[in-house]
Amino acid sequence: MTDNENNRSFEIPPTSDQTEESHHHFDAEVPNAPKKKTRHGSFSTGFTPRRETPSVSSKKASDSTTDSASESGSAADKLSQEMSAPTMSTPSKTASTTTTTTTPSVTEFKTPVWSQPTAIDKAFERTRFLILCLVMLPLSLFAFWPSLCDIVYAWYTQLDYGHGFFVLPLVVLFLYLRLDTYPGTHYRLTWIGLFPILICCIMRFYAANQYMDALDQWSLLFWILGVVWFFYGNRVFFWALPSLLFLIFMFQLPWRFEVLMRHNLQQFAAQFAAVLLQILGEPAIPIKNTIRLSTMDLAVEQACSGIRFLISIFAISFATILLIKRPWWQNIFILIISIPIALFVNAARIAMTGILLLDFNEFITGITPENRNPAVVADEIAGIFMIFVAFGIFVAFVYYLGRVFRKVEI
Repeated sequence: MTDNENNRSFEIPPTSDQTEESHHHFDAEVPNAPKKKTRHGSFSTGFTPRRETPSVSSKKASDSTTDSASESGSAADKLSQEMSAPTMSTPSKTASTTTTTTTPSVTEFKTPVWSQPTAIDKAFERTRFLILCLVMLPLSLFAFWPSLCDIVYAWYTQLDYGHGFFVLPLVVLFLYLRLDTYPGTHYRLTWIGLFPILICCIMRFYAANQYMDALDQWSLLFWILGVVWFFYGNRVFFWALPSLLFLIFMFQLPWRFEVLMRHNLQQFAAQFAAVLLQILGEPAIPIKNTIRLSTMDLAVEQACSGIRFLISIFAISFATILLIKRPWWQNIFILIISIPIALFVNAARIAMTGILLLDFNEFITGITPENRNPAVVADEIAGIFMIFVAFGIFVAFVYYLGRVFRKVEI
């Protein structure tokens, strides 16, 4: 071999990765890598950016340096990868960050398990409803028949509970209007539904021993809640619970509670009505349940205590909550505001009755039949007029509440 062939630097053909990386990092020095002497006396790592094919005569000499060259090449690859890793990995991380940090959609928020809808098996629902009508309905009528007779008799005889005929149809209407949100079919029995049924049995046992008819009537509500919970499951029970609670308005108040409420409402209505008459310029002095006017005394009877207005407006507010979707705090406020509206309207009815008897006595006497009292006729006219006033005040308040607090999309 000649001197020229000995002095020629032997080069290993680089791979594709080495070729791309060598354009950027071919000048990097590899620590602890074997170095060989070049033609000009300098030392190199064993590879250059050029690619040359060694001659046939130099293949034998290249075999001795292949191991050292491959070691130097692998060391150079590792070093080039370490040097290029920070610069190449940073964009990928930022790219992945920008793609993952997106605004969550509405569907990503999980709803409670009991409110998640499931499939509706119409055949199974019809079969279960038919079984309940054929088995549970006759059993319920047999067990609660005396209480049901007392409830219907109170609707007929007491004007304060005459609205009870409309309660059950309204409950069915509320459930029908919410069928689009029916949570789905539940195939298993829910044993926790026996708890309201147990409460019903305890109430009936105590009412029978203490002769409390009103308590026996209220036990029917717990029986209905327990049957629905036991046969239909948690989801359907909580779905139907607001509508089923509307059944409260078909029951009588407990006798002691009703008497105490009537007595307090009578005194309050007399004093409030006297204040309204004084504001209108009529002389009025409240004396317990009687208002002494200039030419007559106006007695506030038990029928004028305001329980009828209170229950009616409270029922309307409850129905409004079921039909109109509002935030929970607005629903509570609507229920609370029904109480002052009922108290004001009842006092205004008594004041209007006094004005009709004082200033329009001839007109009231002329339209009154011979077998009736003009004061009763005046009270009926004022009561009918104040029904529309109470409804108008309530509607105006609900509308105003919806205009003040409105949903704003951000």
